[in-house]
Amino acid sequence: MPSEFEGTVRKYFGTISDEEKKEVLAQISAGSNPSIDYFVMLVISALIASIGLLTNSVAAIIGAMLVSPLLLPVIGISLGAVKGDLKLFRTAVEAEAKGIAIVLVLVTVLTLVVPNAAVTSEILLRTHPTPLDLIIALASGAAAAYALSKKSIGAALPGVAIAVAIMPPICVVGIGFALRMPEVALGSALTFVANIVAINFAASAVFWFMNFSPKWSLSAEEEVKKKLKTSSILLLLIFLPLAWIMWDSMSTGNVRTTIGNVISSQLDGIPQAQLVKAEFAYAKSGSIAVIATIDSPKEITQDKADEMRLALEKNLNSRVELNLKVNQIKLVESGQPS
Repeated sequence: MPSEFEGTVRKYFGTISDEEKKEVLAQISAGSNPSIDYFVMLVISALIASIGLLTNSVAAIIGAMLVSPLLLPVIGISLGAVKGDLKLFRTAVEAEAKGIAIVLVLVTVLTLVVPNAAVTSEILLRTHPTPLDLIIALASGAAAAYALSKKSIGAALPGVAIAVAIMPPICVVGIGFALRMPEVALGSALTFVANIVAINFAASAVFWFMNFSPKWSLSAEEEVKKKLKTSSILLLLIFLPLAWIMWDSMSTGNVRTTIGNVISSQLDGIPQAQLVKAEFAYAKSGSIAVIATIDSPKEITQDKADEMRLALEKNLNSRVELNLKVNQIKLVESGQPS
């Protein structure tokens, strides 16, 4: 029996008939099937997205999102988890895994043959997932599941496909491989995984509240128990990575913000000096290794560097290894007109 909370939520989500549920299942199952049509659209989408990323074309990237077939298998994984339908779950996972492999190979080869391929701002945008990115993915996953369940708002799906943005991050992984830039590949891989997990979790919640979960039946008690158990395990496998990704993303964002604020405040006493970029990583010793790039008209002394390090250690509550890259700048003023 659904709890009072579930009943209230389902009331606002609205109900759909068993016949409509069958139609939704058929549509998602068809879209989650690794067919020839699926792979054709996948290749076209990957080509458009890659060219858009390498040429910094926002229009091309949006076009790739619209034709990408990667969304339905992700939603299929969610529906399979909620229904306890292992066949749908496995088929959707197979389609997604094969799709990812094909995109990675295709984009890597394409980047290698493109003359003067380089990292663009559109590529960099997809290398650092933030909590806001996760919120967008959660909202998009919920919207996709809801739109697929309601024929009346099916027209919203193209907009959802743009918001979800599954294809561009996986293309950036291939570009990172081709350009031999592991930081780009790893960063975009994390963005891709975070998007997938967040979409799965939100879509699963919507399907549950839309009453796609197995129905209790005394005549098929053992079968329903098995489906509910399978559903619970699959949903847990979706939730745990999301919880870890959200915690890690928020923790990383807080550390990055603290480092930027501390170093910037330390530069306040040096006119025209500014922090250009700050990167950090956790060393094996447990300390935080910080590399900061600074533009300054004056030399940063060793004493000032030590002062920055101590301030970072105080604010981060951890031992810090600080390396400064200082670009000494020269201010040139033009002469006054006579």
